[in-house]
Amino acid sequence: MKKIVCFHLYNDYSGSPKVFSMIIRGLLSKGYQIELYTSRTEGFLTDIDGVTYHTFSYKWTKSKVMTLFRMFYAQLYIFISSLKYKQKKDTLFYINTICPVGAAFSALLNHIPVLYHVHEKYVNPNALHLFYEKTWKICATRTIFVSKYLQKQYDKKNMESVVVYNTLSEEFLSHIEIKNKRSRPYNILMISSLKIYKGVDVLVELAKRLPQYNFSLVLNSSQSEITSFFSGISSNLKIYPAQPTVYKFLHEADLVLNLSNPSLWVETFGLTLLEAMAYQLPVICPPVGGPIELVKNDENGFCIDSRNMDELIEKIIYILESGNYERLSKNAKAQSLLFDYGNMIDEIENQIKRV
Repeated sequence: MKKIVCFHLYNDYSGSPKVFSMIIRGLLSKGYQIELYTSRTEGFLTDIDGVTYHTFSYKWTKSKVMTLFRMFYAQLYIFISSLKYKQKKDTLFYINTICPVGAAFSALLNHIPVLYHVHEKYVNPNALHLFYEKTWKICATRTIFVSKYLQKQYDKKNMESVVVYNTLSEEFLSHIEIKNKRSRPYNILMISSLKIYKGVDVLVELAKRLPQYNFSLVLNSSQSEITSFFSGISSNLKIYPAQPTVYKFLHEADLVLNLSNPSLWVETFGLTLLEAMAYQLPVICPPVGGPIELVKNDENGFCIDSRNMDELIEKIIYILESGNYERLSKNAKAQSLLFDYGNMIDEIENQIKRV
């Protein structure tokens, strides 16, 4: 199968389109023809050389009704447009996340094999999430999961699946600069979506309670959304809108946090953690989900429930002030080297051939 038709519902600067853009570039380098259906928004899937694009109007709004209407339109566009591949026997559908159900139904109707790449597990799924999940289980020929944790969350009966860990792109690795010397005040970084379940409120509180450190929060949101969301933040916290690259933030950081609330959201991998470790940065992450496959307590960071503020503060101070920073830093770098981009692309190509 040399033609791969790829689907991703919402293109932005978050983790799943970032990983998908890396995969697409890797498959292009192996000679595959790639067509991509995605939203007409700016993100990691924008302007990839060699890709044939099919874009549609879709974005989130404050109005749930309007967002639902746009989502329905996007799914209908994908379904109708992808029906044209019916007679092309050398074609595979590659669906990123479980959201693009329009592509799944089109594939089912036209007997086209489907490779799903699953990144998510909803803690409190609504009716739409359950519909996505049911459609995926019916339509998938084979499924790629991003962590062992995620694979275990789903019923694997009659499901052909494999775990392929996310990695860092060659472009990302080429931009890595390591600090020659750390200097006070130390810098603490979090890269996140603008959601309460991601722990943005916890970071605001940490900045207030640890005035001796500088905090940076890079959000996958516009400046207007940030302005309307936050008020009364302390002077040692800087908040930035969506960024196409985060190299400079990682270069300036001394510690990276992931503060997702486990009762509301479970991280299935933790790409920002891997990026941080490639920069020799210790990390703090939740004690559940995919991150615990990357982070080991007192080796390259700590796994802490973000609802435990006192423990968070204790471990932040320990990492930065106890004299163990160099050891944690070296271990973080060593862990990041286990996740190889070339191996990821080879394994995904292997799954394509098996389909």
